Amino acid sequence: MSYFDNIPLSTRIKTFIVTSAGFLLDGYDLNSISFAATVIYKEFSLTTVQYGLLLAASLIGMIPGSILFGWLSDKMGRSKIMGLDLFFFLVFGILSAISQNFVELFISRLLLGVGIGGDYPLSSTLMSELSPSRSRGRYLTGSVAMYWIGVAISGIVTLFLLPTGNYFWRYVFLIGGLISVPIILLRLRLIESPRWLVSSGKANIKEISREMENKGVRGVADLFKGKLLKITLFVTSVWFLFDVAAYGIGLYYPALLEEFAFPSKYETVLGTLAIAGASVLGYIIAEALVDSLGRRVVLLVGLGFMTLLLYLGGVYKVTGGILVPYFMLFVAFEQWAGAVTLFYPTELYPTPVRAVGQGFATAISRVGSVLGVFYFPILTKQIGFFNSLLLFGSVCLIAFIISTLMSKETAKKPLEITSEGIK
Repeated sequence: MSYFDNIPLSTRIKTFIVTSAGFLLDGYDLNSISFAATVIYKEFSLTTVQYGLLLAASLIGMIPGSILFGWLSDKMGRSKIMGLDLFFFLVFGILSAISQNFVELFISRLLLGVGIGGDYPLSSTLMSELSPSRSRGRYLTGSVAMYWIGVAISGIVTLFLLPTGNYFWRYVFLIGGLISVPIILLRLRLIESPRWLVSSGKANIKEISREMENKGVRGVADLFKGKLLKITLFVTSVWFLFDVAAYGIGLYYPALLEEFAFPSKYETVLGTLAIAGASVLGYIIAEALVDSLGRRVVLLVGLGFMTLLLYLGGVYKVTGGILVPYFMLFVAFEQWAGAVTLFYPTELYPTPVRAVGQGFATAISRVGSVLGVFYFPILTKQIGFFNSLLLFGSVCLIAFIISTLMSKETAKKPLEITSEGIK
């Protein structure tokens, strides 16, 4: 039995809850804008470019945020800065709610994204390093699944606040900022990662070898040379391509349902909630299989079905009420691929660069999500919705091919083994 099997269950559960809460806030804040976008579009008289930039603002902010907080985590420790990123949620969530024009709202959402980006390497790295090998996949997948719980909560809050009129979105943003407060307080009491303590020379634990943790890696530059270069190319390319499709389409579910299926705002929100529910179900199934079938199978099945469904939707021109079950099936399999792409870097990189490697991969993936979110409405106007589905299906196909050639099985293996590189 390894050192990490002996970590008290209560400690792992607390870590799971607190790190998962970060992903819940991510889902709430990133998707609350999609419910409100059409109203803000009219209220602020936005151009098409401004509309795309507003939806992409938080994703843009995630690019520097993920690298910065990942680097800080490797230098200062995981737990020391676990609450710092959430101050961005609090401050800029509130400022988003009181914004009076496009510029104020864009800047607030951009800086909110810095905090969201920072949470990705912090939460996933700490959870990965405290989990036992045999069930690490379930802990990580379950943690990431909370993102869609956050999406569902933002939809429910929106549904209840719609009767307040066109200002409903301000209350939704305000609530998103305020619910970060108890999570900040809980994060102040997290334990430090034993792997990081040994790797940085701040503790000696006989069951953990500093040499095995560090593998001769000294800093960020090592991400781009030797064995780590292949890992970096794999995790960044697949996650980038995945996010082009997942976010490019995903943040427009409410708008797509409103345009192609339902005239009512209530029906649109309910349809989006059904899609969010299907995504949670997809995560639950992936969580049950990710340690038994393995990361590679779950990733390839997810990407394979995403490709197939996007091609089918484009060829058969899916519209009307059937869009809801169509998107439900799509997001269910999307979560299989999404969960693995998100936590794969924490298993493949060694401890000294685990968080910054995860942060860099997150940053590159956000470039993909920004491109997807910004260009999807432009593409739908230029080549049509169905041809856009075909194009995004081809993006998923490329990710599938790369994963087939490069993905490595990490299930039930200790991190000191999984971080030895891709052969």
